[in-house]
Amino acid sequence: MSAIVDRDLRERAARLSVAFDGDAWILGRPDLGIFVAVPEPGAVFVTTLQEGGSAAEAARRAGEVAGEEVDGADFLEGLIDAGLLDPPAPAEERAPSGWIEGLSQKTAARFFGRTAWSCYVAAAVFVVAVLVFTPELRPSWKDAWFLPSAMLSVLTYLLAGIAFSALHEAWHWVAGRALGIPATFRVSYRGLYIVFETDLTQIVNVPRGRRYGVYLAGMAIDAVVVAVALGLRLLDRAGVLALPETLNGFLGAVVLYRLIGIVWQWAAVPMRSDGYAVLANALRCYNLYRITWLTAKAKLFRLTPAEAGELASAGERDRRVARWFALLYVAGVVVMAGMFVLVALPLLLALAQWAMVRLSAGAIGSAGFWEALAVAAYVVTQLALPSLLALRERRLRRAGRLL
Repeated sequence: MSAIVDRDLRERAARLSVAFDGDAWILGRPDLGIFVAVPEPGAVFVTTLQEGGSAAEAARRAGEVAGEEVDGADFLEGLIDAGLLDPPAPAEERAPSGWIEGLSQKTAARFFGRTAWSCYVAAAVFVVAVLVFTPELRPSWKDAWFLPSAMLSVLTYLLAGIAFSALHEAWHWVAGRALGIPATFRVSYRGLYIVFETDLTQIVNVPRGRRYGVYLAGMAIDAVVVAVALGLRLLDRAGVLALPETLNGFLGAVVLYRLIGIVWQWAAVPMRSDGYAVLANALRCYNLYRITWLTAKAKLFRLTPAEAGELASAGERDRRVARWFALLYVAGVVVMAGMFVLVALPLLLALAQWAMVRLSAGAIGSAGFWEALAVAAYVVTQLALPSLLALRERRLRRAGRLL
């Protein structure tokens, strides 16, 4: 009977990945997207099973590393509770890797070598220099309305924005591929904004020092896009190029929206943005976002028993950093709200006012009426969709279908 149990344990342990992360070891189930930090004895326990050892032998070897007796049954119970020993996910539920696997790791790595990063940095420096020394090219929310028709302005950049957001996420994808990491993609929200996300959960199997390129990849390509747009506008202003007015206006909108995206990545550090990933990695934390939220909630409100237990069981480093990171969390919310009030809200209100005027003045069924109705629908969607997505994700988390 013991042999059967050990055989089953070894089969389950074989599905686990084991990686050293500087302060702890990471046990993971890449197929389920579950990763847990454990001390070295836990890693020894698992690797012993993977090497063909029994549960008793695994507990003995783990105890030798710990310097004291290890309760193997208790440790296994913890692995079971974390879902690390669950059966493999059904094929239809596994995260798709899709087209990214068609891009070779060697090819992807060329976009993130020393030469490539020199280009990204040069683009960022150029953008800063132009914005500092050429005030006329600094973006304003009014740049978003670059066509006489509000609907055409919205629709044109809506389509372009999808393409640029996809490019941002694609660069995360490519950066992950350069390290051999698969990724998943979904639509989500951050605060009051709709966003695309690339799930790079399996990056925990990569040493921390090699993760920064993946986290910064999206902002790197954004900097290139802004640099190209600003460069063209600068050449037009200098008389070197003669850009059509519409194209010049569109480039102004590109600069506005992509700069908002870059600033947002750093302003929204406490909200799981790319900047958050960089900082959490540098601080060597594992679940800083969640622990910060629990710490802030404990100070302002009251934790549920389950939340209190979760906070108490969190790593000491995460809890220590969360004590001051909670201030950044609150500051980030304030900055995000400020961006909405100063940029997004004036634009949405201007569009709404324009739509109301056109709706009241145009005949029902006319082209102007439908144009105004489309703009009104866009404004309502932008204001309502984040809340709807928040409710959806909350429901999925409660059902255990979303981390």
